[in-house]
Amino acid sequence: MFSTFNKDKQIVDKYIDNYHIHKNNIYLLRYKLSFQDNPKEFLQDFFKDIEKGSVVVITETIVYDEDAYVNAAASQVYSKHRRFYTVNEILDFIKDDARLSYFLNFKEVVYTDDIMQCVKDTATQQEIFKLLNDFPDNIKNLLSFKEENGRLVSFEPNVAVFILIKK
Repeated sequence: MFSTFNKDKQIVDKYIDNYHIHKNNIYLLRYKLSFQDNPKEFLQDFFKDIEKGSVVVITETIVYDEDAYVNAAASQVYSKHRRFYTVNEILDFIKDDARLSYFLNFKEVVYTDDIMQCVKDTATQQEIFKLLNDFPDNIKNLLSFKEENGRLVSFEPNVAVFILIKK
């Protein structure tokens, strides 16, 4: 649903330049946590074979307190979606394996037409639009819903880039 490769690549490139890090010691994990039944265990397994001092970059859609609406919509689009996590939950998942070196939070534009391309079934597409349109106004504002001619065309979930150093 969410693709920020250019944005997180720019962030990582700037980090590499600023801290003179060798690119062979960088591991990227992009949009995987929300599909895991046990993200902490998944991350522990991920970190297991990474050398101490290596840089790990995790890019993930994050939520705050009101995550039920966003998770409900994502689970309609992706059958493997479990849930999005808060920044504190993700930091808790990695606390035994890595330390946070750099963090950036930004909003990413997601176009509803792109979502609909992932969902081939017309009935499911209609369910997703109904679900999105039924979000409370405070959630619509939080996600910066954009409409054209009364039709939702985009929204902006929060994305986080965690740059970590393996312990």
